[in-house]
Amino acid sequence: MNDLLANCPCSGKSVSNLAAPWLLLTLYKHPSLHGYELTRIISEQIEAMGMHVNMAGLYRHLKALEQRGVLVSQWDTEGTGPARRTYTLTEDGKDCLHNWMETLSTQATLIEAFLHQADRLFPEQIQTGRPGFPEQCSCR
Repeated sequence: MNDLLANCPCSGKSVSNLAAPWLLLTLYKHPSLHGYELTRIISEQIEAMGMHVNMAGLYRHLKALEQRGVLVSQWDTEGTGPARRTYTLTEDGKDCLHNWMETLSTQATLIEAFLHQADRLFPEQIQTGRPGFPEQCSCR
């Protein structure tokens, strides 16, 4: 990708990695996790798709979600080593997760419709990894 497109929104750099729904889903599947274990699970899943995870960003999301009341934390002082913060999903967190599921389902439908139309116009350009993007971009 040339320099013009490297910082363009079409590069995907400004697209959210959807940290909040990943955190909520992971806590639903694995109740009461330490922050390190929680972020490790999410990192493995996202990095398996070839994407990078900002670990500090995940911890910021945890704090923001706790402030909103969708999860709670407490210090675990059991065992050896330093105290570790344990996170648990609240009932409001479960409702938030369900809202995310509805929102993302709608977004997936819109994205699928867009890609279907784009593929009909540019069948050689819509591929995994996005090779063949035009050299000029007016997305800014």
